[in-house]
Amino acid sequence: MSDEWLCEDQAPGVRLCLKVKARLHEGSTAHQRIEIAATERVGRVLALDGRFMLSERDEAFYHEMLVHPALLSHPAPRRILVAGGGDGGALRQVLAHPSVEEAILVEIDPEVIEAARRHLGAVHRGAFEDPRVRVVTAPAEGFVPEHRAAFDALIVDSPDPVGPGAALFTPRFLVACREALQGGGVAAFQAGSPFYAPDELASLLAVLRPLFSYCAPYLGFVPVYPSGLWAYVLAGDRPLEVDGRVIEERFRARGIVTRYYTPRLHRAAFALPRFVEELVVGGER
Repeated sequence: MSDEWLCEDQAPGVRLCLKVKARLHEGSTAHQRIEIAATERVGRVLALDGRFMLSERDEAFYHEMLVHPALLSHPAPRRILVAGGGDGGALRQVLAHPSVEEAILVEIDPEVIEAARRHLGAVHRGAFEDPRVRVVTAPAEGFVPEHRAAFDALIVDSPDPVGPGAALFTPRFLVACREALQGGGVAAFQAGSPFYAPDELASLLAVLRPLFSYCAPYLGFVPVYPSGLWAYVLAGDRPLEVDGRVIEERFRARGIVTRYYTPRLHRAAFALPRFVEELVVGGER
């Protein structure tokens, strides 16, 4: 990290640089390099191995869209697993659902959690201290296969499929995710940039579709991520296209407060641009 700029090479020939006000944390762990900096335009930023994981200004855009479509598709999610997500942002959104009785966060790198606790309070907002939370520092690809039919929802908050994150995109791990869900359970996966990395979404769908009877990609906007357009996949053993009125009623009844997500946006997120439709259809062949 330079004295003035924090940069990510987001695609060949494409770089995003953020003007730095102060460097807050910098170091290497057994798994990756961690950087946290205060920036001029998007608040504090977390980068792992030179890739932006979040900014304070738009982390809710990503975390809300990863969590709420899944949990609002379930009538009463009680036991939730978050794989990855050591910054606590997805965990915070899970805890917004009052039916949740236990939320397990499985993170491979305890130093990410510690850095987040110290420097990213605006992201986790004390989620790690909630009595419903159990934090497990272990590889998710080892933890999930040991818990069959254990969860109502599984949120895979993985980094890109490189380094420690690569294992969370393998067929073995995705099969374990399917088997970890109880009947009627739902899983949500982040699937990268369909603009700069279309193979990430296509390859994920190719593995998930034979495993789940329902598997649907959807989109959101995250300004600091490559291209800003971000893909997710919702999967389960039942149709998850819940009536819009039901989503609206659950959203109100649960008292969820959001910055990006709305029930109307929930429905619209599954309407895909033509180039993504073609990518998704191509993945079915």
